[in-house]
Amino acid sequence: MTLGHAYWRQWLASTISNLGDGINAAAMPLLAISLTHDSRLIAGVALTISLPWFALALPVGVVVDRYNRQTLMVATNAVRCILYVGLAITAATGILNIWLLYLLLLGVGICEVLFDSSAQAFLPAIVDAEQLPKANGRMYMAETIANFFLGQPVGAVLFALAVGIPFGLDAASFAVAAVLVASIRVRPGALPTPKTDAPNKSFGDEIAASVRWLWRHRLLRTMAIMLGAANLGGTLGVSIFVQFALETLHVNEHWYGALLALMALGAILGGLIGDRVVRRLGRSASLRVSFIAFGLAAIGTGLSPNYWFVAAFAFVEAVATILWNVVSVSMRQQIIPSELFGRINSVYRWIGTGSAAIGALIGGQIAYYFDLRTPFVVGGAVILVAFAFGGRLLSDQRIDAAVPATPTPAAS
Repeated sequence: MTLGHAYWRQWLASTISNLGDGINAAAMPLLAISLTHDSRLIAGVALTISLPWFALALPVGVVVDRYNRQTLMVATNAVRCILYVGLAITAATGILNIWLLYLLLLGVGICEVLFDSSAQAFLPAIVDAEQLPKANGRMYMAETIANFFLGQPVGAVLFALAVGIPFGLDAASFAVAAVLVASIRVRPGALPTPKTDAPNKSFGDEIAASVRWLWRHRLLRTMAIMLGAANLGGTLGVSIFVQFALETLHVNEHWYGALLALMALGAILGGLIGDRVVRRLGRSASLRVSFIAFGLAAIGTGLSPNYWFVAAFAFVEAVATILWNVVSVSMRQQIIPSELFGRINSVYRWIGTGSAAIGALIGGQIAYYFDLRTPFVVGGAVILVAFAFGGRLLSDQRIDAAVPATPTPAAS
């Protein structure tokens, strides 16, 4: 069964915008460390981007269910284009400082919450349920290749040539992606129609109802809390990774993008084989193995003597991340009713992703008062402790009970 033209337009839009994101992901930390060497302020970049998930994910979920998801995706891409044009101009002219950078990135982070929440809710409207694991796997693989393997090495080189170029290209990628998403034709009735009385209900009531729904679903509640622990622990180190790479591993700025590309190979492999591994291991084992890998990879990174070891641990972590996402995102898309998906998924993402802001805040402090290796080791320990408490609840029996009618994905 093919994925269809609508899916491939969405796939192309995602790939192009992620190519721009990859260029930005390599250039942004280099830009931050050119503005300050304070670990707390460098970690503030990750904090600023993550903060909207913590602050806005819950109300954004209501917005996604009240308004057209395709329109939201187009609008947020257009706004991100404008913001990155501003970032490119201020960086190129020397006007930019760390505080203005935070302000621009706060706007980018808000758009990211809106776009990602809309995109995950939009995919089931253009892909059949049995195709979701395959569709998500192909999407994540393409995003990773474009973001890490292609975009990040280019981003580091372009930043060395001219500081404004990487961010200008990111702006262009969002403009193209907006046009592609706008061109997608959705099957009639595939997107839920918001209830006419929805605008008369308070955001608080709808958020409270969504929180109760998720909290009563033991499996999704457990996965959300475990994801929150993984993102908190992982961001402890990720928030200061550029400083760790340059000052502890002594990676040259010109080779920083190449290190990120090496780290991306695992994600490419994960995207290629993710749905096959899920069929072979089963969903329970896939989730458990992935989570353990998160913790061990973080600790291994912190103890690594050189960048080759870091790249190896990142390879393992990347495979695990894709595997976890293929299973968990597909399960949510199958379990949560379409008309409620935006708000309930936002509660899940608030718990699971909002914790990254806390991790970035703590990670910068640990690095400042101890050293640049400690955040990785502490973060890995947090993840493994979370698995000790929650891993046993990710059983095949619980998963099968939650998704009783899910067809086995067709071989590809």
